Amino acid sequence: MALRRALVVDDSKSARLALKKQLEEYDLSVDLADSGEDALEFLQSHRVDVVFMDHIMPGMDGLEAVTAIKSNPITATIPVMMYTSKEGEVYVSQARALGAVDVLPKQVQPGVLFGMLLKLGLVRDRRAQQGADLGEPADVSGHGDDAQQPMGMPVPALLTRILEDQHSELRSDILKSHRSFAREVAKEVYEKQKAEQLEALEQEEPERPTGPGLAMLTGALAVAVLFVGGLYFQARSERDAIRDNLDQLVAAAEQERMSTVVLNERLQSEIGEAQIRSEMAMQELLNTLTWAMNQAGAVPYDELPLNEDRSEQISGLLSQLLNAGFAGTVRIESHLGEFCLESDTAGVYRLVDPDSPITSCALIGHPLDGSKLLSDRQSPGFARFVAESPLVNGSGIELDIIVRDRLDSVPVVQYPADPISAGEWNQVAAQNNRLVYSLHGLAEP
Repeated sequence: MALRRALVVDDSKSARLALKKQLEEYDLSVDLADSGEDALEFLQSHRVDVVFMDHIMPGMDGLEAVTAIKSNPITATIPVMMYTSKEGEVYVSQARALGAVDVLPKQVQPGVLFGMLLKLGLVRDRRAQQGADLGEPADVSGHGDDAQQPMGMPVPALLTRILEDQHSELRSDILKSHRSFAREVAKEVYEKQKAEQLEALEQEEPERPTGPGLAMLTGALAVAVLFVGGLYFQARSERDAIRDNLDQLVAAAEQERMSTVVLNERLQSEIGEAQIRSEMAMQELLNTLTWAMNQAGAVPYDELPLNEDRSEQISGLLSQLLNAGFAGTVRIESHLGEFCLESDTAGVYRLVDPDSPITSCALIGHPLDGSKLLSDRQSPGFARFVAESPLVNGSGIELDIIVRDRLDSVPVVQYPADPISAGEWNQVAAQNNRLVYSLHGLAEP
């Protein structure tokens, strides 16, 4: 089997070599990069199975590099593990929101590193393999090598395989016992017929020899009778022993079947609980992604709501959703703020000076008021992104873009009832001039 490949990104040479040595102990091929820029250039022409990314580096730091990797459809599916000395729940949540699988400390313990590699399907559990070589029962608890979905068969298939192997072995033992029993019974019947034939010959009373011949014949018959009788009783004893052994095998098989039924029910329960936990974790991740996008959803007054900058943000969101296994609809609603505006001599509206009183507003609204078409609020570059990007077309994710006007738009922040200045009013309008994101669909199991 080809070696799994890892990329270690760290500006510290000693840290790179230390992690490289640890990973090579698990038969991984390790490549090195000393900056985020070098890592991105390397990934354009090389395929790896996992990336270990340092946080603090000159130039592009680790979080920026993770964002770039997850924004590129070519590299978006590569698992990225942050590898840093930085701690704290805020940092861990930030790294995961950007697409990192998890965060490992710089001085990572071998057991923790092995568990992470095992979870990613990049190593095999050698203890489970050694147990199989020695004839021990296979590990069906979900923690062995066969329980790793990418590296083996699913747990239900593994359980079926075990039951079929046990059934085949038991059937083989029973057939062997039946054949042995049939041979013994045939032998017993043959010996019995032979004895009856000898008895019939004796009853025919042929011409009795006399003298030494009679003595010799009598002795030979006695030896034959003793020999046949011994064989007969031996055959009966062996037949009874075979019957007892067969009964024991049948009882053992029934006990094994009942144990397997109980084990199957327990495994199905554990699998169901694991799926529920996985779905809850996935939903939490999706909620975090939409929350992060909505925090950055404000649109400046003088920009189209859907332009090239927004297409880059949306591209990053779609990459992370695809990496998380999401399939469904991403809804984007364009809301307009109600700004305090004045017009110049050419009739072009602009924001009123912040220190001016609210009564100096020539218009409370937005130049795009009344726009009902998506084309009124998007740039040509954004339209090309929607039409051509593989993140939107054929990816399992659809974009649903809705244009809202003031009549059907609910402000995120309520406008002040008694504003003092135009600046106070326009601060609220700027918060309501935004894109609102929501997800409609389920993560894949």
